[in-house]
Amino acid sequence: MLRLKKKHDSHADHVVTPPDPQALIAAQSPGKAIVAGTVAILMLCVLWTALTVATGRIFPWFSIVLGAVVGRVVRRYGLGLDYRFPLIAAVLVCTGALLGNLMIAIPATTEELGASAWQVVRGLTWRSFEIFFDEIITAVDYIYAAFATALAVFYARRRLRREEEFALRTLKGSGDQ
Repeated sequence: MLRLKKKHDSHADHVVTPPDPQALIAAQSPGKAIVAGTVAILMLCVLWTALTVATGRIFPWFSIVLGAVVGRVVRRYGLGLDYRFPLIAAVLVCTGALLGNLMIAIPATTEELGASAWQVVRGLTWRSFEIFFDEIITAVDYIYAAFATALAVFYARRRLRREEEFALRTLKGSGDQ
């Protein structure tokens, strides 16, 4: 008599089908994750360089933005469930953070030498990279790159709903027996 009406007592017509764990596994795509992550890194490095040139200031924290964005891009396009996708994101972000710092150094070098950017890029040698890593990249850049990598690893794995997680666990459980 004093009981509230249940929302689910007479409307049990719709049946929820459990997700297919094989389809979840088949949806993974390391290739798409690598391509999408690389495109995101290139776009963000160009943005980072343009922002630095426009303001005349260096933003080392942009590496962290790079890590968050690339991690989410790897999650979105890779749909990864296993260890490969955080690893892909980590490698991409480490490379991207160093590439971004190199791309920032090129306009500064062109301004200092009075040469064009193409002349500076053509003049790069192994000695240039040794000087770049010894004198230009500092401990702060490595710290930001490490935090960016950790952030990318955190965001790279696919987030599953409760039903999807249960379906994957039952698939793994049935394969062990």
